Amino acid sequence: MNSQKWAEIEIEAESDAVDAVGHILSSSGCNGFRVKDDAPVPIVLGYLPMDDRLEDRLYELKASLLALPDHGITTAGSTLVVRNIHEADWANAWKEFYKPIPLGRTILVTPPWEDISAYSDRVPVIVDPGMAFGTGSHPTTQLCLVALEDYLRPGEHVADIGTGSGILAIAAKKLGANYVVATDIDPLAVSVASENCSVNSVEITVQHTEPDEAYDLVVANILADVIIDYSELFANIVKPNGVLIASGIIDTRENDVRFAVEGFGFSPLETRRQGEWVALIFRRNSN
Repeated sequence: MNSQKWAEIEIEAESDAVDAVGHILSSSGCNGFRVKDDAPVPIVLGYLPMDDRLEDRLYELKASLLALPDHGITTAGSTLVVRNIHEADWANAWKEFYKPIPLGRTILVTPPWEDISAYSDRVPVIVDPGMAFGTGSHPTTQLCLVALEDYLRPGEHVADIGTGSGILAIAAKKLGANYVVATDIDPLAVSVASENCSVNSVEITVQHTEPDEAYDLVVANILADVIIDYSELFANIVKPNGVLIASGIIDTRENDVRFAVEGFGFSPLETRRQGEWVALIFRRNSN
């Protein structure tokens, strides 16, 4: 029996457009996406099964890419490079790309197939790369993970807004949070995050709706425009003197996000940078 054939889709995208292109690939039905950042322009790769739906999916994908400028994203390519690969090649490509990543003092992000016996002194956050954001390789995810390690206190209640793969929520629980809720507007992300919680044997409330109570710490690794739009929500769900960790922010949007969030009663605590990406850490004012 012949192995399943896949279409590997390649799209060029500058750093500030990578997340948007990845989301489009996921929405088009890709079974996974990854980023090659060793080229002059980063390349986002997605994988679609070669079946009778492929042509329609590629058409929808192209249309979504062409619509990105309407949303203020002008640095993504609109050209699709499509290659045919076999299932075995696709699986090996994933396994070669994703390796354990030690972060901060104690965290280890790892895919489930890797031997992590050499990292017995670290807290494993197991994420199976798939169709939702958050594999630990993106700078904004790494910034948020290390910030969680530094700001989360054992026993606190935490909310992860735009959870994607659930990686930040899982890390928060393993770092000592008493209760964690993870939300995402994408039903696929809710499903993937729930599966990753099971793999990590952690109890986390994963839901499609926004949280309706207050938390000691809220983390949001999403796009700058979404953080701006959610500024009022953050003011409602972060307890007075609580902490907000916001990332997914390209450095050219840093001041826009800062102005919006501080306008709803937050004071800056710290700014962290990795390359051109920024994580902004705030404290909610007590009055």
